[in-house]
Amino acid sequence: MDETVSTVGSFLNGRDTISTKDAKIYITIKGKVIELIECNEFSAKLEKNKEDVQTLGSRWKHTKVTSVKGTGSLGGYLISSNWTKYALPYIQGGQDLYFEITFTINDPTSRAGTQTIHLGEVNLDDVPFADFKADDGVMEWKSDFTFEQVNLVTGFDGFDL
Repeated sequence: MDETVSTVGSFLNGRDTISTKDAKIYITIKGKVIELIECNEFSAKLEKNKEDVQTLGSRWKHTKVTSVKGTGSLGGYLISSNWTKYALPYIQGGQDLYFEITFTINDPTSRAGTQTIHLGEVNLDDVPFADFKADDGVMEWKSDFTFEQVNLVTGFDGFDL
């Protein structure tokens, strides 16, 4: 029987879960690093493209991963004209905006440690200009994006196998 090894413990302690409020998101555009203090929502994942593989002698429908696609969403409070400024060159016949995202999560109460991931070749699916509603809210924006590079800069070390 395999012996379970964990630097955190033999069962999950509630304090070791990670508060999402301890995340920080940075974008790098043309060498300039900007902390997205207005960010209130972020997700990123790899989507696998799988092709069906059927063989004689097996009733199973097998699958083969043939490619991956990086996707995500980014949202926050609309407090500047930065996204508009970055979108205008493409609209006016120039280059489209590609940038980098680096995100770090470190909940000091958790013993899981710190994780930092870097995404490259990030491209927004749409660009926020305005979000007006006749209520008591504030202006917010959300955009899906794609990315074509990913690097685990620092991984959580509290539950390493």
